[in-house]
Amino acid sequence: MAEQTYNKVTLPELRRMWWIWIFFNLSAFSMERMQSMAFVYMMAPILRKYYGKDPEGMKDALKRHMVFFNTEPQTGVIANGVATALEEQKANGAEIDDDAINAVKAGIMGPMAGIGDAMIPGTLIPILLGIGIGISAGNGSPIGPIFYAVSYLVIILLLSYWLFTFGYRYGMETMAELAAGAFHRVTTSLSVLGLVVAGAIGSSLVALTTPIAYYQTVAGKSTLAMSVQQNLNNIYPTMLGLFLTLFLWNGMRRRGWTINRALGMLFLILGIGNLLLYMIGYYANIPLLVCPANTSCIRIF
Repeated sequence: MAEQTYNKVTLPELRRMWWIWIFFNLSAFSMERMQSMAFVYMMAPILRKYYGKDPEGMKDALKRHMVFFNTEPQTGVIANGVATALEEQKANGAEIDDDAINAVKAGIMGPMAGIGDAMIPGTLIPILLGIGIGISAGNGSPIGPIFYAVSYLVIILLLSYWLFTFGYRYGMETMAELAAGAFHRVTTSLSVLGLVVAGAIGSSLVALTTPIAYYQTVAGKSTLAMSVQQNLNNIYPTMLGLFLTLFLWNGMRRRGWTINRALGMLFLILGIGNLLLYMIGYYANIPLLVCPANTSCIRIF
């Protein structure tokens, strides 16, 4: 009897599956099965290849991949590659049951979702946005948003394709590496990097200063004697910006403020603060905007 030829998934088939996932990973999304419909659609090319002439085998394969599946679409695609490798092995006679394939998918989708959530919204997007804002800040150049859109797309597509093919090439070895604790090390590192980036962006983009200063008249000329902002800079540069950032973060993270509510609170606090300073200066008879000749004064605006 002639030995059966191993029917391998071809590179064009792999690329077609990856493109299907890129465009349809959240299609037919439901709270019961999440991304399972998109997963089945992605697997369709090789399911037709292996079970096109076997109706019962096709039914079993569809049921096998219609179980609950949910992950971060860009980094979790490694589970799709591993499942493709296992499906190929099963179709070529390997003793792999349905529960084993679904157990591998379930074991990978959670850790890779954690990596993706820490890496993409928490690290990659803030970095690219910070660069884009820096390019366009002050001049309104369209290069900033164009840079963000293009660079994000290129990075995400390259990362997703590499992870998909990596999962396919190494199959079960990928699961063993993740189980060994690699995902925990990656998520911790990316979380720390994301916090560093967020701090750097807040320090460079959140500008809050105080004009409160004391002017003293010397030889008929008003000169600066003491500046509150200069003293704060000597203690901790951008201290007021840090306090403002922490205030808004506390409201949005712990009190559930929306963006609009946070902006409203910001304008309310600044408005009340300016009004109080003006009233203090007016009723205490402190010159506010300019220092008259031959006088000492406190400037608060």
